Amino acid sequence: MYQSYPLTVAKKAERFDYFSSLVDELFSPSQCDLVNTNVSEFNGELEATDLGQVKIAKVGTSALTVNRTKSHISHLTDAPYLVKFQLQGESFFTQRNNEIHLTPGDFVICTTAEPYKLQFTSDYQMSVLAVAETSMNRLMRNPDNLLGKCMPAADPCCGLLSSFVSSVVEKMADLPAPMAERVETNILDLLGGVINSHGEQKQSHRLSATEQVETIKTYINDNLRNRRLGPVMIAEAMGVSTRYIHKIFASQPKTVTRYIRTKRLEGCHRMLAHSDADSLSITEIALHWGFYDLSHMTRAFSEQYHMAPSVFRAKSIALTTH
Repeated sequence: MYQSYPLTVAKKAERFDYFSSLVDELFSPSQCDLVNTNVSEFNGELEATDLGQVKIAKVGTSALTVNRTKSHISHLTDAPYLVKFQLQGESFFTQRNNEIHLTPGDFVICTTAEPYKLQFTSDYQMSVLAVAETSMNRLMRNPDNLLGKCMPAADPCCGLLSSFVSSVVEKMADLPAPMAERVETNILDLLGGVINSHGEQKQSHRLSATEQVETIKTYINDNLRNRRLGPVMIAEAMGVSTRYIHKIFASQPKTVTRYIRTKRLEGCHRMLAHSDADSLSITEIALHWGFYDLSHMTRAFSEQYHMAPSVFRAKSIALTTH
């Protein structure tokens, strides 16, 4: 739902205090201080809309500083991530002792769970995305790796996201609900693409290709029973793109999908051969190992072991009774 917050509803001498209270309500509690501006001369604009998983706002004021301190965090009930896009003017952002300079088109990812400082030296405009921690973690396993780092407009991926968000904030007052849902999906997809592309670079320096393959295989083996298991789920967990997962696995005898199927079939094979699993039907065994239905497992099993699972089970029982 779109909401505009005109500062003119307050008297001139009270507009800065009103604005500060809006910042606490819409973003997170923090300390706002004017820079070389008399309270009576303070001016600004603030509008916001809630897309569902993402809240988006456009804010612009006279020069000021915003400090989020440990005392503000102590009253925290939840800790969304904020993605701050510079639209006009410039700013200096500091978190985790990293100070970056933002110019139009640049953005930064920060967490409200830690202190930060934002300085605007003159009039400015900024758009801010508030993304729930759970949503951000679905996009990248370790989003904190990117905290306090400048995402420059010159980077093709960053520039695309920044341009899209800029277009959205200009039109958000008129967005119908069905379109708002699509906009949110696109924002999260683009944001996920950006942080995963940067995450790939970070991971590639940290682990060798062989180590990355082993990490992926370990994750697969730990999640075989999850029917969602596949390149997309693995990429989300590893903080990379699906393209990167396929690229890393290109050196392996099997593709990621075939490797998953093989490991699931091995699990079915063990259970069908084990007398302790006699009480389970073949369908139950197939579902236990992440197959969607019996027919899918039967086709795959017959292809890999050259006999139907029912035949294999019968032979295994015959061997154990003689």
